[in-house]
Amino acid sequence: MIKSLPTLMTRNSRGTGTSLSVRALLGFATAFAALAVIPTANADAAAKFGAKLTPEVQPSNASTAHPCEPNPGKCTRISMEAYGRPDGGHKAPKDGAIKKIRIIAGEAGSFKLQLARANANQKKAKVTYTGPKLSYDGQTGDEPYEIESFKVNVPVDKGDHLGILSRKTSMLRCSSGGPNQLLFQPPLSVGGPFQTADDTDGCWLLMEAVYK
Repeated sequence: MIKSLPTLMTRNSRGTGTSLSVRALLGFATAFAALAVIPTANADAAAKFGAKLTPEVQPSNASTAHPCEPNPGKCTRISMEAYGRPDGGHKAPKDGAIKKIRIIAGEAGSFKLQLARANANQKKAKVTYTGPKLSYDGQTGDEPYEIESFKVNVPVDKGDHLGILSRKTSMLRCSSGGPNQLLFQPPLSVGGPFQTADDTDGCWLLMEAVYK
């Protein structure tokens, strides 16, 4: 013999009894459990830092690569503000590992990925990681702009900044101003002390890091 589920009684605003079965309560519990996974999905979507890249992001005024300044030769560029992610989006939000680097560039070129600690007020930085050479193709036409990706496996600490080591780059969006990048010549090496930037750049570095 199958027993019926017990029924709980509640009262509505008129004071009359309303039945509420355990089956209904279980349904509500399932619905709440489903809602509970939404923050996790949002957290996963937010596991990026650096420029917020979409096919609509133009490498403006960077169809030709910009050389290092103030002098020719190799330099380190450290991102101090992220295009599309203001208010701290240029810094790693948590400890972990980067699985992918995404870039938008005006023309073909190459760079070495760097990670750095930086002090914006003092315009100082030191490099904690330098990777192998990565080459990119740049744009072949107008919008939609091509996003190029590189698979990496790079440990990152909360608060790290993205940077590059190169002679010149077109991974830039130059439509603003201010110290969006710190420039160092000669380029910074891993393990060195904090150094004061030789110059700043008002262009944004169009580079985005994606966590594992």
